[in-house]
Amino acid sequence: MSRILIAIAVILYAIMGWLEIKTWSQLSISIAAGIPEVSRHTQGKGRLLKDGSYRLVRHPRYLSAGIGVIGNTLIINHVGMYVMILIVYPAGFVMLMLEERELIDRFGEEYRQFQREVPKIIPRFGKAK
Repeated sequence: MSRILIAIAVILYAIMGWLEIKTWSQLSISIAAGIPEVSRHTQGKGRLLKDGSYRLVRHPRYLSAGIGVIGNTLIINHVGMYVMILIVYPAGFVMLMLEERELIDRFGEEYRQFQREVPKIIPRFGKAK
């Protein structure tokens, strides 16, 4: 096992853990489970999350999952895991695009403004708003 890969993975896990704690502290069980997206009976359009980790990126759960997959891949360090990334990441991107469409339908101009202000999944550092 490569100690360098393990060290990088540990750093990624720490970032992922921090992001998960920050994100989950903002989510109700219903939102975390995706109930508003699939329920025809959701009252109103809900509330667009724009604080905490959602100020960093619009989709912190996708970012966290992506970081976790990279960390796992570095720890396992097997060609099959690297191939899996080539399959999983594009599938995740498609899911992300579908979620963006659903959020535009639910929140309209408020979400479009959020799209202009906050990056989708890759944070911008050093750029003041």
